[in-house]
Amino acid sequence: MAEPVLVPQVGQDLTEAKIVALHVKLGDKVKKGDLVAEVESEKASFEVEAFAAGTVIHMPYRLGDVATVLTPLLLLGEPGEAVDAADNTMPAAAAPAISAPAAMPAASTDGILRSSPLARRLARSNGLELRRIMGSGPKGAVIRRDIEAALAGRRGVVDATPTAAAAIAFRDLKAGTGDPIVFIHGFGSDLSSWRSFLGNLTLANPMRGLDLPAHGASPPLEDADFATIVAQVGQALAAQGEAGIHLVGHSLGAAVAAAIARRGKPKVRSLTLLAPAGLGPRIDGEFIAGFLAAQTEAALASWLGSLFHDRAGMPQAMVRATLAARAGSGLAAGQRRAAAKLFEGSTQLFSIREALDHFDGPCRVIVGVEDAIIPAAQATNLPGHVALHRLAGVGHLPQIEAAALVGRLVAETVRAAG
Repeated sequence: MAEPVLVPQVGQDLTEAKIVALHVKLGDKVKKGDLVAEVESEKASFEVEAFAAGTVIHMPYRLGDVATVLTPLLLLGEPGEAVDAADNTMPAAAAPAISAPAAMPAASTDGILRSSPLARRLARSNGLELRRIMGSGPKGAVIRRDIEAALAGRRGVVDATPTAAAAIAFRDLKAGTGDPIVFIHGFGSDLSSWRSFLGNLTLANPMRGLDLPAHGASPPLEDADFATIVAQVGQALAAQGEAGIHLVGHSLGAAVAAAIARRGKPKVRSLTLLAPAGLGPRIDGEFIAGFLAAQTEAALASWLGSLFHDRAGMPQAMVRATLAARAGSGLAAGQRRAAAKLFEGSTQLFSIREALDHFDGPCRVIVGVEDAIIPAAQATNLPGHVALHRLAGVGHLPQIEAAALVGRLVAETVRAAG
């Protein structure tokens, strides 16, 4: 089935973007992470990367066209595959495409140093020099995959000395002003899972996502216990150099967020924890095992359905995106190693109770009453300053099943920090 690469959302209230560069043509083979196009609005420019591998089988837009955001910019499939009309449209909630601000002048084959903003951010936070990295993007530009390859020691770097926090991948999700809001996903997900939720936030703050180790663009850790994950993510956040941040986390990401707030560096101004792990010992160990073992779309869909109170609300794109992220990346093995350190059967091996006791900023815990993965009943006896919201008819993904309400609660938490 064809996989769409979508026109990115180029602004909170903007619905169109102009195609200013196309780096592929019909029949080209594309790898995950390849830069395929650049689009711009009156406010910003964006790179568009492929979310999956495949052959370009359909390109509904031409250079210079004005495209509708969150519609397919191109389709990836098998050579000769017919284009289904149903594949030519995609609702915003199922948007798997990843985008970042467009490339600016920076090292290439014509002597001009070219790099994307994302590559520059990753290089800066990882202690890498762009001039020592060979770019594989348009006109030799250094892009994300070149930084990732450099960190893995595969090619193109001389005398690079990345820090312990080097491997954590960040991505700007929305420009803004003020203290940034950083989103931390749950186990088995990645930062792109927050994209459809952002439209429910009426905040001017910049918004960023990060990938936990062994997820998305962040490589696995050899020792992936909870304390090590928290330490690496905390170091990576501190390296961003922000005076203060707001953290929004889901499940394992919520537990990591709470633990980082306890560390004190960087200064966490507010916490919003969605279906947080670490409030009690119980977790559905069968789900973890089944999710990690699933290798087909049908098997994975069966397990991912457990995340929802209403299984019919699960976007099929979520299944495809999860499988695509696993394909050939080695992430599944890294996640299995992490799971062995984080969970023992149906027991969580870490707690965030003490962290919540010591956090003195605005904090909300939001749980779905019908959560089949982490029982909502464990979110009891919380510190008096922590607001608890129990959402009826909602499972383990309140940010999807009750997106508007959760967006309002996140906004209230951030604003309460002043």
